[in-house]
Amino acid sequence: MMSNSKRIYLLAVALGLAVSPLYAQGQQIPPRPVSVSGVTSTQITPTVPIAGTVYSRNDVQITAAISGPLVFVAEPGTYAEAGDVVARIDDTDLRLQKLEQKALAQRAKISLQFLNSQLERQRSLAQTLATSINQLEQTESDRDIAESDLSIAALRLEQIQERLDRAVIRAPFSGVITDRLQREGEYVSPGSVLARMTDTENLEVRVEVPVNYAGRVHRGDNLKMFGFESEFSGSVRSVIPSTDVRSQTFEIRVELPEDAGREWSIGQLISVAVPMRSMQETLVVPRDALILRREGTYVYRIDEDNTAHRIMVEIGDGYGALVAVSGDLEPGDQVAIRGAETLQEGSSVNIINQGQVAGSASNPGGM
Repeated sequence: MMSNSKRIYLLAVALGLAVSPLYAQGQQIPPRPVSVSGVTSTQITPTVPIAGTVYSRNDVQITAAISGPLVFVAEPGTYAEAGDVVARIDDTDLRLQKLEQKALAQRAKISLQFLNSQLERQRSLAQTLATSINQLEQTESDRDIAESDLSIAALRLEQIQERLDRAVIRAPFSGVITDRLQREGEYVSPGSVLARMTDTENLEVRVEVPVNYAGRVHRGDNLKMFGFESEFSGSVRSVIPSTDVRSQTFEIRVELPEDAGREWSIGQLISVAVPMRSMQETLVVPRDALILRREGTYVYRIDEDNTAHRIMVEIGDGYGALVAVSGDLEPGDQVAIRGAETLQEGSSVNIINQGQVAGSASNPGGM
């Protein structure tokens, strides 16, 4: 006699065998939803990433112009506008010299006034022969010497004032004090380095470019620069036509926009996209269309009947959101950029939106 558990098992098996053919006949894989974008043929310039360093265009040492004890030096980290006082030297001795020279100048002025009056009287007496020609000439000579003494006194006053002005050291440009080498109370002489000042707004990138790429970079070219989670474009300000014998490189300097100072710091290493070849016609697709597998890289081309076909491609240079490819593709083909990971050769798809190729059609790399 068959047990109840065995009967239940045999009944389940029988029902499964009866239902399986019916389910297999009615099963259909629904179209996979995908987003597509077009394959574009465009002229682009292949680039090679080369390391560059961010520099300030204005970085100077603040030096003393006169001798004397320091009474003030701005602290590191102080931001100063152009013309602000960043250091001051004790000018007590110079102010006393100025007062003394003013007194000497006043005495020379009084002496000149007296000699001018005396010369006028002697000239009147000379007409009546009441004074000799020698006395008149002597007075004229003394008057001329007094005029010279007054001029010398005025020049010495200007010299003292110029030294007083140099006792106050002002910022040559707007920037930050990055280092202080002398402190208040120390005696300094002309040429002593007091501090260092850096312009944090006017930045540039200096790049050592291999001589192999000479002739590919010109003044005024626009280059892409990439840092940590940031990207900027800058114009080549200068190309220095001097090759380093050991490294076989030449230097270019690229201007940075003002807002780059908020993202990048002086001394930071960044990557610069330097053109390596002339502009050429290339097929490009969005990066999201690429599927990387062990057997290679491929994309899914979507035909007019909404059928996916796997196309093997070789990857070229990248240009922002685009990448150059070579394979069985033509301009105008549609490739899947969303949902491609779930597709297989011959899969039916449902296009949910028509994507657009990102970047500039004429020059997506910004070169």
